Amino acid sequence: MFPKLTPLQWLVFLFGLAFYGFAVFALTRDYYLRHPPQAAPAATATAPHADMGALGERMRAALGGDAGAVPAAELLATTDPARLGQEADRLFAARRFTAAVPLYRRILELDPDAVEAQNDLGLALHYAGETPAGLEVLRDGAAAAPEHQRIQLSLGFVALQAGDVDTGRQALTRARELDPGSDVGQEAARLLGLLDAEQDR
Repeated sequence: MFPKLTPLQWLVFLFGLAFYGFAVFALTRDYYLRHPPQAAPAATATAPHADMGALGERMRAALGGDAGAVPAAELLATTDPARLGQEADRLFAARRFTAAVPLYRRILELDPDAVEAQNDLGLALHYAGETPAGLEVLRDGAAAAPEHQRIQLSLGFVALQAGDVDTGRQALTRARELDPGSDVGQEAARLLGLLDAEQDR
């Protein structure tokens, strides 16, 4: 039999249950935010039907966060730079740099003066392990748009990563001078400070 409780005791008991449930929910949510579930490896068994391979590709894409993504062939055929840029930026944010590269290249085919696309292409190439190619893209973009602060910052950063200290310092100094108070200018100043500290050792 349940013990006889006063209304206040019942209220405290119910409040305790609600608090316990909320605590379990919060801890579980925090765990999964810190440790997101990983997609299971794709099965290697041979598909019984010809179209099962395509189905598997779509399922793997959905597990990888590509639900609603436009197929690459369709994107590369488009003449809409905004659409291309949106998908390229999505891939970049997902750290799928190699997949983003052809989309940024396509934007530049449509608009050779798109400095932001050139900046992002250079960075994507660098993060994809093609630093020399990325550095060349950023050099060309910075030379064509010397007043564009962000590409100067990117050039400085990638040049330092490639061991080209002179180019890195020159580009970062230019980025800082263009607008010292902006976020980009402050980041350029921070990198220059790190470079100075490293060289003073």
